Amino acid sequence: MNSIDNVFIYFREISKIPRETTKEKQISDYLVDFAQKRNLEVHRDQLLNVIIKKKSNIENYSGPTVILQGHMDMVYEKSPDSSHVYENGIEIVERDGYVYASDKTTLGGDNGIALAYCLAILDSDEIKHPHLEVIITTQEEGGLAGANALNTDSLKGKYLINLDSEEEGVFFTSCAGGVRNNVLIPVEKEEIECRTLLSVNISGLKGGHSGIEIDRERGNAIKLMGRLLYSIDSPEISMVSLQCPGKANAISSSASVLLAVPDEMTGTVTNKIKEVEASFKKELQFTDTIKIECFSAAPVSSGTINAYTGDVKKKIINTLMLIPYGVMNKSYAIPGLVQTSVNVGSLEESEHYISILSSIRSSVESQKYNVADTIRVVAELYGAKCEFFNDYPQWEYKQDSHLRDLAVRMYEEIFEKKARLTAIHAGLECGYFDSKLKNADIISMGPDLFEVHTPNEHASVQSIKNVWVLLLKILEKLAEE
Repeated sequence: MNSIDNVFIYFREISKIPRETTKEKQISDYLVDFAQKRNLEVHRDQLLNVIIKKKSNIENYSGPTVILQGHMDMVYEKSPDSSHVYENGIEIVERDGYVYASDKTTLGGDNGIALAYCLAILDSDEIKHPHLEVIITTQEEGGLAGANALNTDSLKGKYLINLDSEEEGVFFTSCAGGVRNNVLIPVEKEEIECRTLLSVNISGLKGGHSGIEIDRERGNAIKLMGRLLYSIDSPEISMVSLQCPGKANAISSSASVLLAVPDEMTGTVTNKIKEVEASFKKELQFTDTIKIECFSAAPVSSGTINAYTGDVKKKIINTLMLIPYGVMNKSYAIPGLVQTSVNVGSLEESEHYISILSSIRSSVESQKYNVADTIRVVAELYGAKCEFFNDYPQWEYKQDSHLRDLAVRMYEEIFEKKARLTAIHAGLECGYFDSKLKNADIISMGPDLFEVHTPNEHASVQSIKNVWVLLLKILEKLAEE
């Protein structure tokens, strides 16, 4: 069995282990057990980050130590019609040269492919390699919390290869920093008289990674719901509940609201919703799809129901209208690069608050905090609380990089096509490692992944193979230094 077969075996194996962000105990246990069974040095911290060390298999080796790095968590999403149960893990299927999840869920290629590469290398006695330090972090998708908490004092790596990029032949040399926030609108409800309930659902949107697809003009269900509610609002219409599930780093793709409407207004309201749907479809005709369904829920037999007060309803709608979303600035230094953006990722209702979760990204620190201040002003305008968390640093471009030059040269020699250097408008853990590992030489690379963080996420089989060949060649060349 050749080593690339092991990559796919390990990817299928770890995919069977649930590893959603903040639920990484099982996969962390698996990694520790893997290392212990092979008598490899292994360390784990309180946040379940795992470091595995393996000495070079080259006799009398005296060269540099190389760090391989990825994260163990994944964004778990599924289609509304999927019957998949998260706790059962994910089955992988291959179709037309790509690997998919079998039951309309995210694949977990981000960052399961990195884990599979690392495990295959650690499991091999035949692959020529330098001293290795393999770092597998937790909660990357939750704001890089694992990398933030990781103690790097024991690490000796001179080079760090991050395996969390999603386009073959594209080497990332810098990334955006970011910060997340919750706007918390206090909830007050009252009993109202009403006999008709209308359920309004927004669906059919593509969603996507809020760093990579934020400039593709896709619809955001939360922002669109805010516009819809604003367009139909009147004092006679009450809001009973509002839910827009999602993640901070995934563009919102679905939303639902339950409205209490006087009987005589239902026809007018449903017609207006159809008009709004037609407008949204026209706006998104070149970039996205959308469906808005409106149907009568069960009638209220008692004639009363709990709903948000008119004041709270107005605060929710106005906040959704004003909270920023999308590309704020583009870079003039790197053509085509988004410099600053914000994604509104989820809206959830609890007993006391409506919580609106956003993710701000920027490669310019001052612009990141300017967007944060804008959201704070919107929150304060409507008496809401504003919480900021998971503030992580950007990774700045370095003029000189031996590792970067080596990776580009090897790629172009092996595959006889041009490599590309760029920055990414997404948070990479490289930002933390750049700040913690002084003078470390860092690049980020990976295979072709598509529609990441959506139920249609898939990865190119050939590209996974290509990046594997490249990774082994880079390790071989570094081991010769």
